[in-house]
Amino acid sequence: MRTRNTIIDQSDMYTHVFTCFVDNKDINYKFKIAVLVEYIRSLSQNHIPVQHYLYELVINTLVHNKAFYQLHQFLQYHVLSDSKPLACLLLSLESCYPPAYQLALDMLKRLSTANEEIIEVLLSKQQLLTALRFVRSIGAVDNVSARKFLDAARSMGDTMIFYTVFKFFEQRNIRLRNDPSFPKGEHCEKFVKHFESVFGPETINISTKSTS
Repeated sequence: MRTRNTIIDQSDMYTHVFTCFVDNKDINYKFKIAVLVEYIRSLSQNHIPVQHYLYELVINTLVHNKAFYQLHQFLQYHVLSDSKPLACLLLSLESCYPPAYQLALDMLKRLSTANEEIIEVLLSKQQLLTALRFVRSIGAVDNVSARKFLDAARSMGDTMIFYTVFKFFEQRNIRLRNDPSFPKGEHCEKFVKHFESVFGPETINISTKSTS
């Protein structure tokens, strides 16, 4: 009689073993972490990609037990592999562990395929000037949405930040088309009106005069 091989994959282990194991309050969390990390290590040694929900289980267990130093160590020494889902989880932990924000940002930067996500994170934290520096560093100035940045700048209520962002894109317009005005397709008319109402319409024309 021919025997059939039974394959137990990561989702089976997660659903039927590890979630019950982690929920058991009679087991010390350090032992839980040790078991999870050993399973992850065995997958890696056999060149099997580790599913992000296993990493999330490790992180959630550490956070639940306030083992933030160990979490930091795991991330620093890449016990937990970089991924966008993991970075998003870290961002959600900022309220209980403030360094998680920078850890998430560093992870996204290491991925090198998450530039859009990094920009969105910086804008959500109202770090507009940092976002502009990042855009410049990756050579994406010509392609980034002016409207997105101007909207974020206006919502901050800081007139000098809005001025800086507006002038940044005005200079981009001059460089690309020798004209400081925004193309209609960018839908920035309301931001131009806001700029004129705050700083005066003559300020809009400074760049135009300088290029004539």
